[in-house]
Amino acid sequence: MMRKLILLAMSILLLIGILAGCGSNSQEVIAEKTEKTQIQEKSVLKVAVPDGVTALSMIKMIKEKPELGEEVEVSYEIVKSPDLMASKVISQEADIAVVPTNLAAMLYSKNVPYKLAASTVWGVLYVVGTEEVKSWEDLKGKEIYNMGRGLTPDVIFRYLLEKNGLNPEKDVVLHYLSSGQELAQSLISGKNSLSVIPEPVGSQVLLQKQDAKVLLDLQAEWEKASGINASYPQASLLISNNLSDKHSQVVDNFLKELELSIQWINQNPGQAGAYAEELQTGMKAKVVETGLVRSNIRYVGAKEARSAIEEYLKVLMDFSPETIGGKLPDESFYLAK
Repeated sequence: MMRKLILLAMSILLLIGILAGCGSNSQEVIAEKTEKTQIQEKSVLKVAVPDGVTALSMIKMIKEKPELGEEVEVSYEIVKSPDLMASKVISQEADIAVVPTNLAAMLYSKNVPYKLAASTVWGVLYVVGTEEVKSWEDLKGKEIYNMGRGLTPDVIFRYLLEKNGLNPEKDVVLHYLSSGQELAQSLISGKNSLSVIPEPVGSQVLLQKQDAKVLLDLQAEWEKASGINASYPQASLLISNNLSDKHSQVVDNFLKELELSIQWINQNPGQAGAYAEELQTGMKAKVVETGLVRSNIRYVGAKEARSAIEEYLKVLMDFSPETIGGKLPDESFYLAK
């Protein structure tokens, strides 16, 4: 009898040991699964920026990926097509996006749920070519190439033509190519001799075609024609309402990093160019380094930029209402930061 009790006690102790071991393993498995779940639940912040000068404003962030918060990972995308860029905002695929300021107003008029947080590009358009042009009158009868009918470069140039006494439909012949890069190649190859071209690809022309030069600075011409003592806010940063409502600290962190990134590129054009080439943006380091001085990239938060934005949109409203959605945006258009 005693032997049976001893064997029973030993069996119970062995079972307890086995169960204890299983419990320990179970706790480890549960802890591991919890950790994985926490990692998987980390928010992914999607940032979309058009190629060209707007991508340069974020090039340091895209390269170095600064931490915005433990709860968020950031995915940056450089978008090649203006139409694709617009669709990413309309579909709310992007949490943060840089778009032409007039497009931001147009999307707001259609109740696309974003707010303007800052303006970052203050005009990058120049008439570049190999002809002798010293005034707007010298453009009369000329063939001039531009990028995308109805896009910001086209609207700005048409407005300035009219302000300087030229009819865009009768006094000049306008041709349109699909991108700044295509404009640059067309000029370099001699297929055209006058283009409205943005930086930094304008510098690509100046570096590769010795007889090409900057003929008109459309930012300076805008100031004269509009009577506004400032350049125009060509591109602005949009933040989705969902992001600003639920993750205001992440938004604050992003805006601080963007401001630092813009300060950095203006102080380090050579390194910015190296980043741009390394990230395969289509821009060569030397082109970026040369073109940054004419790229007018600076960070101005919505509160400070609002008056300039409103003046810009008023001009576009008077000239071509459809380019901003037919009405001026109200104060809810701007992120209150």
